[in-house]
Amino acid sequence: MKYNITRDYINTGESRPGEANGTIQFIVSHDTGNPGSTAYANRNYFENVNPAASAHTFIDDRYILEIIPLSEVAYHVRYDVPTDNRLYGADANRAAIGVELCWGGNINFNEAYDRYVWYHAYLVDKFNLDLTEDIVAHSTLDPSRRTDPENALNRYGISWDDFLNDVTNAYSNYFVGEQVPEPVVNGASVELPVGVGDEGSFVRDIQNKLIRAGYGLPRYGADGIFGDETESAVMRFQRARGLRVDGLVGQQTLSALNTMLTAPTPRQDFPLPDGILQRGDEGSGVKQLQRALKQINFDPQYIDGIYGPLTEDAVRRFQSTYAALDNDGIYGPNTRKYIRMELEEQS
Repeated sequence: MKYNITRDYINTGESRPGEANGTIQFIVSHDTGNPGSTAYANRNYFENVNPAASAHTFIDDRYILEIIPLSEVAYHVRYDVPTDNRLYGADANRAAIGVELCWGGNINFNEAYDRYVWYHAYLVDKFNLDLTEDIVAHSTLDPSRRTDPENALNRYGISWDDFLNDVTNAYSNYFVGEQVPEPVVNGASVELPVGVGDEGSFVRDIQNKLIRAGYGLPRYGADGIFGDETESAVMRFQRARGLRVDGLVGQQTLSALNTMLTAPTPRQDFPLPDGILQRGDEGSGVKQLQRALKQINFDPQYIDGIYGPLTEDAVRRFQSTYAALDNDGIYGPNTRKYIRMELEEQS
């Protein structure tokens, strides 16, 4: 087998209802829409924040990570969009496997893409699917809101047809005429709490969250090593949130940190600016935009009134979720309209 599959399932809850799915009839291809977010970072999010959304598998340059058993329901397509029922006579959440491509940031795209292609071929073989009919883009099922996975693929010069051709080739190369064993390895979840002396990608995720929450790490940054600087930042966060101040990141501290970064703020605090804003602009209008982006979960990381690369990236990520918007990172009347729509949906 070319790749191992890591199975590290999240607990049952809002993200993993624990319900058995039906006969698997197709695959829905996604991308995360969140540059730099790794497979395990996504697993940690769904495990700890536990939103009413999910996918079966997240793939980056290191892992093909199944976080929900393929025999169970995962919420990866909106129930009120009927395209899946029209095309396949069944709902995607109960009759399809949802596969997410992680990309951007420090993720090696070629490595992640190769795993993504191979895993699709693996699923075609496992469930005896049709290569030409039974792989569908999320954008096809929900075209008014979603552009994935083309959102990620097109940035690297790959069309949807190119992707399907690559899956077909992988299927021919690795699965035709072969007795395919189950290529599974144990999960690599980190046992909480973590503290001084711990290292690795999970520590780096915590450090990035501390920085986003305003608890800077000026000496070493997000280096993946839990040292004195990280411990001090954790203690300051715990003190501010009324938690036990021990410098350890356990379930309570991690949940509080995730909640702080994802909890919406009242809409009325975030009026939207008029006109056009783009990289290089500064001022109160940029702050309004940054706050609105954070409100609808496209976090620009800093509310500083400076339209820099992080704000531009947040605008691009938002624009990529709507086919009607140009993915140019420039805030204008059309982008304003769709941000306002998202805000109104939350009210």
